[in-house]
Amino acid sequence: MKIFINGLLVLVLNLNPYSVDNIEFEKLLRKHISIVEEIIGDDFENTLSRKSFYFISDEFVKKKFLNMSYNCLDINTNKNDIVASISIHFSEVIDRQFYNTFVEKYGTPDQIYVRSNVKVISEEVYTSDDDFSSNLKKREGDLIEGTFDEKPLFMIWEKDDFYIQAFLRHEQNICEILFSLESPPFNIKPKK
Repeated sequence: MKIFINGLLVLVLNLNPYSVDNIEFEKLLRKHISIVEEIIGDDFENTLSRKSFYFISDEFVKKKFLNMSYNCLDINTNKNDIVASISIHFSEVIDRQFYNTFVEKYGTPDQIYVRSNVKVISEEVYTSDDDFSSNLKKREGDLIEGTFDEKPLFMIWEKDDFYIQAFLRHEQNICEILFSLESPPFNIKPKK
């Protein structure tokens, strides 16, 4: 931002560590929700019945996390309104460039799981009177340890005082990254 004071040009830099496009989500954990709402800014709305779901209603406004666009956050709090987890919803799957930048910042994932031996068990097509149809497939398979290049289903980082989980849905071309105080809610024992 440029400001002229008494004829002098003064450049104002935004050095806020919580700049909306550079939020360090792990630093928002353990903060009161009112502080987090100030940091995420006025673009996000919370008009749904779910108190924890924040989204940008203007489809043309996008925020960035490590240069990847998002417009939806899911922020969960404890009974005292202290943030316990934040999930960032992306409308695309993370690519190699994002992954490399993420690894530079947070380190190599402690666990990467890919699907193996996936079989369709059943498939049903539902149609309604208003020409809406959906295809429901029930699949079964194994989770095995893998690499980023094998299109993982999810990746987990175990940090000293928080966890990160990336859940990648390649077929739908969407993903979420969760920053949480608690370990992932499942205990996986992958096949070797």
